[in-house]
Amino acid sequence: MEKFRIPQLLRSAIPLVILYVILLSLMPKAGNFSYDYRKGYPWMYEDLIARFDFPVLKTSAQLEEDLAALGQEKELWYRRDPSVSRDRSFACKGICDCLPEGGVVCVEGAQVQRIPRNDLMSLSDARSQLMDRLRAQDAQAADSLYEQLSLKILPDLLYDEARTEAVFRSARENLATTLGVVYAGETIVSKEEVITAEIQNKIDSYRQEYDRHYGYDGNPLLLWLGNGILALVIVALLLFALVCTTPGIFAKHNQYLFLLTVFLLTVLVTFPVEAAHPLWLYSVPYSLFALFMLAFFPKRTVLPLYLISLFPLLLVHSGVELFLIQAAAGVFNLFVFTRFSKGWRQFACAFFTFLVMALVFTGFRLIASSVEYDYSILFRLLAGAFLAVAGYPLIFLFERIFFLVSDARLDELCDTKASLLQTLSMRAPGTYQHCLHVANMAEKAARDIGANGSLARAGALYHDVGKLHNPLCFVENQLGGEDYHAHLSCQDSARAIIRHVSDGIELARHHRLPEVLIRFIRTHHGTSCAAFFYGKYLKEGGDESQRPLFCYPGPTPQSAEETLVMICDSVEAASRTLKDYSDESITRLVEGIVAGKADEGQLSASELSLGQLETVKRSLVDYLRQAHHARIEYPKVKN
Repeated sequence: MEKFRIPQLLRSAIPLVILYVILLSLMPKAGNFSYDYRKGYPWMYEDLIARFDFPVLKTSAQLEEDLAALGQEKELWYRRDPSVSRDRSFACKGICDCLPEGGVVCVEGAQVQRIPRNDLMSLSDARSQLMDRLRAQDAQAADSLYEQLSLKILPDLLYDEARTEAVFRSARENLATTLGVVYAGETIVSKEEVITAEIQNKIDSYRQEYDRHYGYDGNPLLLWLGNGILALVIVALLLFALVCTTPGIFAKHNQYLFLLTVFLLTVLVTFPVEAAHPLWLYSVPYSLFALFMLAFFPKRTVLPLYLISLFPLLLVHSGVELFLIQAAAGVFNLFVFTRFSKGWRQFACAFFTFLVMALVFTGFRLIASSVEYDYSILFRLLAGAFLAVAGYPLIFLFERIFFLVSDARLDELCDTKASLLQTLSMRAPGTYQHCLHVANMAEKAARDIGANGSLARAGALYHDVGKLHNPLCFVENQLGGEDYHAHLSCQDSARAIIRHVSDGIELARHHRLPEVLIRFIRTHHGTSCAAFFYGKYLKEGGDESQRPLFCYPGPTPQSAEETLVMICDSVEAASRTLKDYSDESITRLVEGIVAGKADEGQLSASELSLGQLETVKRSLVDYLRQAHHARIEYPKVKN
């Protein structure tokens, strides 16, 4: 026993150590500006003294105001058209197509001059002035003269759009982004001083400069020690969550490695993306990691593991905000994705997930009065929500790598059009009907106790597939013909019956069924005895020491789903012998079979608790009561 436990311990510990080392190596190597502050509240720390010179940055609102003012003061550039001779009779310095609101900047050769609006004239005004002059000189000939002369009046100032936009772009790029400088040694904020908008802007500017260029300025060994403690806490929390939610996970090494890999993916994405550009973290589809785990594990297991996998977000910029946004998205997906996992509904699920994240983001922006609402982040959240849909098919890759079976794969195997089930229905119709009833019973009981209903159903559908090799050996396929066992000894009959387990394993492997379903074939009889032939053997004077010849090879079931299939298999078969389907008769049948399995030791390794077993018994009684309910007697109609 000791030789087994030590390798098992190492197999569980080594991946955790590797995970810890990777987490520690990727954690930020810069110290955090660890002050919590908000406008309108007092500064609760010691006086904050600037350690270095830093510029006080303008807020986004101030920058927008400056840009708006710059746009209003935008200068329009014109160039003098040398091909147009200016009529000196007009009292202006230039004629334009349209008269600008303000003055213009005129380029004439190498000279640049600003011309105010009062010294300009529009083309329409110039022609109107011409008409007035002509009428004053000769009213009768004015119209004919105007037609000849008006066409000769052309604008000599032409709008230069390219130069105007280039000058405006240059002015915008050179727009001041700072309000001043705070020098080293100056007090930014004093203890218990109420934080105003101006003070908060100074603290924000100091924090940004601190994180960007200075970071941690203490002992590097202390930084590594702090990161080491935090990484250890995160890994320890992950370990305790595994122990509490799935205590048998360490014996299932492929599932254990899969969960650690999903956690590692969050680490490998979070810190490199944050180092490249913090805003990109809003586009990372963290809820996809919850869906990966949900494909193979129940919600009660996934929820705490997913929340712990988000802990690295708490170590990055805006970590609390990102953590709550992604936690809300993941939890929402855990509870709705099973209903929205088909076809176009996945996109509806992605859209609703985006709305949940946008709501949390808006909440943070409402309480942060000094931070502007960045609409670009909403587009990043929308992209992340739809990336979760795009990445969901990767579960099939994880199936191959870790030898797991997702619920999507189980649903595919449960389709009655599957080739192996079709063959079973044609060659062994009685067994096929038996499997269908066991599947319905096992799925209902599994859902009643919170187990995996899809797994229980798939295991039940294939548990007796080995009977395909010799269908007539089993009573449900003998349609009134000659009894297969009439000329066989009790030992040979028991051997033929028991053989359907090994035949089923061989057939399942030939059809490449997942190993998790092959376990149902192995365990659905456990190590129980072929009671009918063993009893007959003893009546004929057989030796009790030969009992092992009449027993199945096992092993006994371990998972809740395997145990359910064993119980439902026996209950369904025995229910066909009932003459009375009253509540008392059904309850007595179910109680007797479960008690018999327990007395034989078939439930000793099962994960089912006593409370769950009671729920299973009630579920089976309820199912049989509904399946065999009394029918009304229709009156005979006389012709």
